[in-house]
Amino acid sequence: MKKIKEYKTNSVEETIQCGKALTETFTKGALIALAGDLGVGKTAFTKGIALGLDITEAVTSPTFTLLKEYEGRLNLKHIDAYRLEGIDSDSLGLFDLIDDGNVVVLEWSNFLEDLDFAPDYIVTIDYISENERLIRIEELS
Repeated sequence: MKKIKEYKTNSVEETIQCGKALTETFTKGALIALAGDLGVGKTAFTKGIALGLDITEAVTSPTFTLLKEYEGRLNLKHIDAYRLEGIDSDSLGLFDLIDDGNVVVLEWSNFLEDLDFAPDYIVTIDYISENERLIRIEELS
């Protein structure tokens, strides 16, 4: 059953806390498809996910490295598919990352072709004003 929640945040810190709240009930891995324009707060939201997974390492954008990995109570794999347009998910080994019980945050999933499985969550972050964001979380599983 699909559940949809919307949150309005007024600061980077509130966006981080929204990401953290998402993970509070996680007991196993999940695939989170994260969408939003450049600079809208996708990495801030992912920092919150990391906090919720008890990850103490600083989380940074994987734009140039494509994948960043972090260890916590559940491991986090943060992928940026922005430069992977046209590549299929099998070529990335994405299924293996998910199958290993990791929490996988996939930014720009719409750039990948033939995503063979549905994400557990689709998170969309929209710009409202300089500090305000609208965060829409669709739980699909």
